[in-house]
Amino acid sequence: MEIIDAHLHLPRPWSQWKHGDEAFLDLQTELLLGQMDAAGVDAAVIISDPHAAPAHWCTAATARHPDRLATVLVYDETAPDITDQIASARKTPGVLGLRITTAWPPGNVERLRAGAYDRLLSTAEQHGLPVCVLSPSHLPDIAAVARAYPTLPLIIDHLGLNQPPFMPPDDPPWRDLRQLLALADLPNVSVKLSGAPTLSDTPYPYPDIRPHLEQVLDAFGTDRCMWGTDQHRVSGRIHGFDPVPRYPGHHSYAQALHYLLDRDELTETEKTALFGGTLRNIMSWTPTPAPPPTPHPTN
Repeated sequence: MEIIDAHLHLPRPWSQWKHGDEAFLDLQTELLLGQMDAAGVDAAVIISDPHAAPAHWCTAATARHPDRLATVLVYDETAPDITDQIASARKTPGVLGLRITTAWPPGNVERLRAGAYDRLLSTAEQHGLPVCVLSPSHLPDIAAVARAYPTLPLIIDHLGLNQPPFMPPDDPPWRDLRQLLALADLPNVSVKLSGAPTLSDTPYPYPDIRPHLEQVLDAFGTDRCMWGTDQHRVSGRIHGFDPVPRYPGHHSYAQALHYLLDRDELTETEKTALFGGTLRNIMSWTPTPAPPPTPHPTN
């Protein structure tokens, strides 16, 4: 069974790097692939960020490893040529979709309601480019987007919930889950289960979050749910952010995989969908052969 992480960032090294941007990207990519190899993850989608992981970093990483990495890009929705940028993204190998967020800055949700993202959303729908959405506490607004653009695939990041360490959880942590479940009636909406263990109050394998995840899986089905980790946020290793001390929801990459993979309640068919098949389908990521190794010169 193929295992694909639907949500990762390029990892931040613990030590300072003073050897140039090109070598820094090599370092980040090798750290990422090393973590994936150690946990048994076959492929992953890197989420770009204008500050922590600019688009050119992400596209360069995916170009070097097209068989294992793809990316979702963030664009300035106010750019005069945003329609051209999105059309170009659709043709760029390894680019699977776009991302918008209402989580920050605080005024973004009002901008969404006022139509600031309309050109981006309509162009993405026109080109069949999925849009990932980070929108905790604002999922009713995303329901309105889903209805306005009924053929646009919308993917809800992190279960649509506030998650630590960079956002304090709600009280109680799963308070707004009903907002996510209400989106299940909209066929163009799917959801990433990323970061769920950060909301647990119990040790691995986090039995207290199972009833909540079962509600999501029952509502959406595994054909609209994607396993993901956001492991570099979970571990506090996002470039440009201060290191994060250990916190109750901290967990390893292997734990982020096996708490769900090892569940007997899921059939093999369901696991095949949840751990990669659904992502391949919704984000139109066709498997790419590994590039041939670079030949070494001989004497």
